[in-house]
Amino acid sequence: MLLKDQVAMVTGAGQGIGKAIALALAREGADIAVLDIDRETAEATAREIRDTGRRVAINIADVSEVESV
Repeated sequence: MLLKDQVAMVTGAGQGIGKAIALALAREGADIAVLDIDRETAEATAREIRDTGRRVAINIADVSEVESV
């Protein structure tokens, strides 16, 4: 596991490339902070990450809005 004991925050992790990156990092041992604007897709990604045995936190925010982050 290349990323054992590491934490990664992935923006746009609810779907598409962001989701693929979050899952790949989890498979390499990282715990993941899922950041997305859509709660439903973020939670779906989080479930998949938990299935890998990694810890996950969900953050709902729009990175284009400073106040949101």
